[in-house]
Amino acid sequence: MFQENKDHKQESFYSLKSFLTPKLWEQLSNSWAATFYQEVFSRIDEKLFADLYSEKDSRPNVPVNVLVSLEILKSGYGWSDEELYEQAKYNLQVRLALGLHNLNEDIFTERTIYNFRRRVREYAKDTGINLMQKVFEQITDAQLEDLALSTGWQRMDSTQVLSNLARMTRLELMVAVLQAVHKQLGESDQKRVEKRWEPYLEGRPHQVCFKIPTRETKDHLLTIGHELDRLERQLAERAPESEALPLIRRILEEQYKREAEGVLQLLKGKEIDTESLQSPHDLEATYRVKGGKEYRGGYVVNVSETADDENPVQLITDMQVEPNHTDDADLMEQSLDDQTERNIKVDKVTTDGGYTGPKGEQACEKHNVELRATRMRGGYSSPHKWSWDQYIWEVDEVQKPIGVICPEGCRGQVIPGQAEERFIIRFEAEQCRDCPFFKGKCRVLDRARSGPTIYLKQRVIEVAGKRKQLHPEDTPVRVVVESTIRSVKKAFPGSKLPVRGLIRSRMMLYSSAVMVNLRRLHKYLNEGDRKNAKNGTFSLSFFKMYLLRGLKYIFCHILEILSTFWLQPVTIPLS
Repeated sequence: MFQENKDHKQESFYSLKSFLTPKLWEQLSNSWAATFYQEVFSRIDEKLFADLYSEKDSRPNVPVNVLVSLEILKSGYGWSDEELYEQAKYNLQVRLALGLHNLNEDIFTERTIYNFRRRVREYAKDTGINLMQKVFEQITDAQLEDLALSTGWQRMDSTQVLSNLARMTRLELMVAVLQAVHKQLGESDQKRVEKRWEPYLEGRPHQVCFKIPTRETKDHLLTIGHELDRLERQLAERAPESEALPLIRRILEEQYKREAEGVLQLLKGKEIDTESLQSPHDLEATYRVKGGKEYRGGYVVNVSETADDENPVQLITDMQVEPNHTDDADLMEQSLDDQTERNIKVDKVTTDGGYTGPKGEQACEKHNVELRATRMRGGYSSPHKWSWDQYIWEVDEVQKPIGVICPEGCRGQVIPGQAEERFIIRFEAEQCRDCPFFKGKCRVLDRARSGPTIYLKQRVIEVAGKRKQLHPEDTPVRVVVESTIRSVKKAFPGSKLPVRGLIRSRMMLYSSAVMVNLRRLHKYLNEGDRKNAKNGTFSLSFFKMYLLRGLKYIFCHILEILSTFWLQPVTIPLS
């Protein structure tokens, strides 16, 4: 049965303060734990998780805000579940952060953490709603509002993270799939294929493949493919609801070409799509090459944060986690959509060149946002030739070219090409052939019949115009978000998550983003405490904070006075 946690608001006789010296209590009250309790724990809306529990009268649930906070701390510090549980039991800072003020009370068992996590994961799978994302949004929205931070100017960047998977060769992948399919089959089907599959079931995939000579790799790939093809046809006829069937069909479609029934041909490496399966243990992790580096079995993380110079502190406002083949422009559109739904006003976004292009431009136009890219992808030309943005393009009201002037001042005539969005530009032969750059830096082709000519697409002209509108002066603003991304991935060495699957990856990364914001707020609030103590001034946000602290102090002091009367020794007369 769901029940909200109110106990942390009540001071206990066995509270942390009762067992610490005034100096230690002051240090603990000024640590990150107190900021976490105030800015994260106390802001968690436990009602978001009510659907995870039964509506029948039963034993009350373990406090949701404690369990959610544990997930956030796990991601923020990179603790294992065992370390997390030990910290919750014995670390005074963690207990303060979790609102566990009573030292005379045992906490729940470690199994409770696993059960809660499983419920959140299953709820996301059934509904498409990741509750840890909702927690991040709810907490962040409240922090932005309380500090009155400006969200109009934001910066954005993306990064790659890896799922907790072993890097596998193509043969190892097929062996792993075969083993996974075998586990999903019924007992009778397992016995039917066991003899034929026996060489591939003895040991882990890399142990099986280690014994296979390289020259025999193709033969084994075809053998496994034929076995899966045969099983797929049998299951489709006898057990169409089989759990193994979707996995078999996916791997056959991605790795082989079916020429006829029972006849398979291996696809070449270049023919395999980036969305192809990288491991049977994580069906959503994909493949991507970025910056010359391969990412096999991972996800892309897109981070947006405030960038207004007048903000006293910058916070992460939004995050997307998707399979790593997702384009940056799609991530930006998703971010702007999400922030619009949360009533976060965005006027301009500073990015790198990955977000430019038709999709990115359309996403910004949709939300009336200025895209301030520091670079631009596409439209690059040979360094030995004039770039297209060195030409002066004259366009009509619908941005179609009607004239062009080359860098040397020669005017060209624009003629529509036979295909849509294509144009032909012709220059005067005498003027061009006298130019010292003709057939050098000039981009014209000297045609025998038509003379100096340029053939180009509409998009080339658009990119040339966009390139002139870039904002390289925003580079110092943009690069800061790279530090933010490193902070989000700080607890995951080698950018490798300790979990698998898109749902669990999102749970960990959104929790990590909460901790990044928390650390920034703690630094800001502590600096503000010192400055205000020195200057004797208070801002509105600090006034609210000190008011709450003062009320809590008064309440605790009253309890101490009353406790002295309750604990007075009672004298009983003997006669």
